[in-house]
Amino acid sequence: MCTKVSDNLDCAFFGRPCFGERFSGDTVIIDKREELVFIAIVDVLGHGHDAYLVARQIEDFLKENWSHDVVATLHQLHAEIRGTRGAAAGLSVLNLETSELFYTGVGNTVLRVFGSRSIRLCSTEGIIGSHLRTPIEQKLELTKSDVVLLYTDGIKAHFEINDYPQILYESPNTISRNMVRRFDKLHDDATCVVFRYKQ
Repeated sequence: MCTKVSDNLDCAFFGRPCFGERFSGDTVIIDKREELVFIAIVDVLGHGHDAYLVARQIEDFLKENWSHDVVATLHQLHAEIRGTRGAAAGLSVLNLETSELFYTGVGNTVLRVFGSRSIRLCSTEGIIGSHLRTPIEQKLELTKSDVVLLYTDGIKAHFEINDYPQILYESPNTISRNMVRRFDKLHDDATCVVFRYKQ
């Protein structure tokens, strides 16, 4: 799905459920308030309809309650879904005025940047809603034409630009679909969100 967030930010995401399931426990949240853009990826533990229902709860909560403070948002989400099967999540906020990207995550979610340099931001161990180690805020400054990917562990974590060099120039919509098609794991929900920063 393509989302026109702003004139200098193109965004898209694509996902599919675990092989044999009709529903996915992965979800993506993209929202904008003034010059702040919130982009999150969530992977609820397990598969199928029950995981899907928790993912919808998380999606509704984050749309209404995210803030510029990604760590505070993560703590609020942890309290909101306590007692459920839990989730992994990566939360990011991009300031379009300053080009600063703030990220925090728990569990097997990854944020990667491709462009003039290659950067990987990893999440801390734990399960949101169950046991949460102290989340860490990571910050970086995006540059023109940076391509940023967030993906769940249904996609193989270890690939490099040489495995998919077209990532530098293809559209976010094409990249998100190709990431799932090329690097997915059949027996897990797989989702990738991609945005290209044009500054």
